[in-house]
Order: sequence, then structure tokens, then C-alpha cells
Amino acid sequence: MKTNIRVLKISLCGPSDVSREIKIAKEVITDWNTKHSDALNLYLKHQHWATDATPDLADRPQGVIDRQMIDDADIVVAIFWTRFGTPTGVAGSGTEEEIRRGITLGKRVMVYFSDLEPIPPQSDFSQLTQVNAFREHLLAKGLCWSFTSRKDFRISFDIHLARAVHDMGSDGKRVPAPSISQSIVGDNNMQIGGSLHFYEKPPTIKTVFERRPGSVSASEQKQIHAWIESLAEGTVGKTREAAFGEWWTRFHNRFDVARVEDFPSVRMPEVKEWHREQTGIQTRGLKTKAPDAWRNERIKAIKAAMRTMGHTNESYYPQVAGRLKMKKPFRSLKDLTKRDLDRVYTMALGDSRRR
Repeated sequence: MKTNIRVLKISLCGPSDVSREIKIAKEVITDWNTKHSDALNLYLKHQHWATDATPDLADRPQGVIDRQMIDDADIVVAIFWTRFGTPTGVAGSGTEEEIRRGITLGKRVMVYFSDLEPIPPQSDFSQLTQVNAFREHLLAKGLCWSFTSRKDFRISFDIHLARAVHDMGSDGKRVPAPSISQSIVGDNNMQIGGSLHFYEKPPTIKTVFERRPGSVSASEQKQIHAWIESLAEGTVGKTREAAFGEWWTRFHNRFDVARVEDFPSVRMPEVKEWHREQTGIQTRGLKTKAPDAWRNERIKAIKAAMRTMGHTNESYYPQVAGRLKMKKPFRSLKDLTKRDLDRVYTMALGDSRRR
């Protein structure tokens, strides 16, 4: 009969809209125990505040959850979708506070972002904005993971869990990573996968650019960036940075590529068609659901393109009116019909890219 079974505690965190993902994570952990617990004399215990926290009036609610769920955990798993959560007085949400506390205590922290679509119609844009801003914050400091379906999350978390458990030493503590001299190939637009690390002073990383045979050229990379930029500029209800992060994630997930410079040149027509489809969906949706917001975003994008080219209203508007063969010149973008505003928008972005 085996004794002294080692137990690893895994705390699951996330706002209310990821309850199904929390359930999937519990199922993956239970499945791991079924397959490996007896052979390895190791048991993984999942815990979540809703089912495992106990009443305690010695501290504020989130403080109690931190102490009970995070302080004695070996691994912290956090998941986000459209909600960020409620401020705690210490952090922007309970999940953010749990992540930061886990990092401070040296826990293994695994953060996942859901890119499931469609986004629920009742979603709060301010919450979405906070999620995307926090996502950008984490991507600038460490590594996290994204998924586009719950099946994808189940498969990914199953793999990551096995690796995380393997990384734990015989005493249940993380094995320190060896010192490695490393260079990164790429433009650092997206960093996906692995554990999350925060540094008070980020290490200096030498970036080496290397074009693989058959991959996109510098001009093709620039074109992809321009397409992503146009989609981000046309996104309403999010900060510019958050919109860029969202569209880059969609691009990487749609074409299954981690770095844009590795993208095959022969697939550029697919990206062009994807951009055309997404622009159409974006434009049709905004025109009908938020016409004022759509018009404001179009005007803002046109103005930004004009600034890039160094044009003024007096120098550019007559030129555009002539090239588009409008019946009469215009003095303000606000006077244009939706159709003409769209035409001016397309021309301005095209001019700025060719500049």
C-alpha cells in the first residue's frame, strides 16, 4: 500500500464568463489523476474559490481568497474572455490580484485568453477593453496562451498541465530554469505559449531577423501590417492598442503561424481575402448597429492617414474629390454620405501605405 502521496494544488481563477473553461480545466486535471496518479504517486488537487474557499472575516473577501487559494497553491491557472472582473481595491479585478500575488510568491502562473466568437451581445465594452489592455500588458512582460475554441483549450491545457507537472521538483517546487544564452528571431509582434514571468528589469534580448526560404518579403510583411492596421482602426469600443492586439491574435490563430515573418509568401492572397472579408463584416456591422461610431472611426482613420502624408484639408480634399469623380467638392468629411466616406477612407489608407 502506497503512502506519502505527494499533492500538487492547482488554483483555477477567472471571471464569471469562463465558468465552462474552469469546468474543462477541472476535467483535464481529473483525467490526469486517473491516468498517472497511481504510477507517479502524485495527486493533482484543483481548487476554485466558489467551491473550496471557507468563510473567514479576518480580512477583506479577496484577501481571504488570496490566502486560501493562492498562497498554498503550486500552480495558478487564470482564464479570461470578455469580462475582466470587479476592482478589489488592490487590483483591477480579483483575477488580476490573484495573478499578481501568484507571481510575487514565485508560483507557476499560466494565463489563458479566450478568442471565442461571437462575443455575447450583452458584453460590456469597458470590460472588454480592460481584458485587452491587460492582455497587452502581459504580452509585453511574459508569455501567455490564447485559444479559439473550447476543444482547443482542452487540448492545449492537457499538454501544458503535463509539462507544468514535469517541471515541478520532487518536493513540489518549481525547478529553477538553467541559464541559457538565447536570441529570438522575429519582430516580437506576438509572443505565445509557455509560463508567465515578470521582471523588474527586463533582460536585454538580441533580436535577429532571418528570412526563411519561401517566407514573406519585407514589403509583404509591411502589407500584412497595413491590413491589420486598417482592421484595428475600424474597431469601435476598444483602445487602439487593444484593437491591434485582438487583430494580431486573430491573424495568428486564423493562419496558424506564430511569427509573421515565417508566413509563406504563396499564401498572401489568402490574407488579402481574409482582410477583405473581415473589413466587409466590420463595416456592415458598424454601419447598421453603430452608424455614428462607424462614421467617427472612419473620419479618425482618414485624418490619421492625412497626417502621415503631411496633407491638409485644403490640399487633400479637392484632390480626392477629383480622383473619385464626385459631383461636387467637399469641405468637411462630416458632409459625406456613407458611401462617399467609405470611398475616401479606402483611398486615404491606400495613399498613406504607398507613401
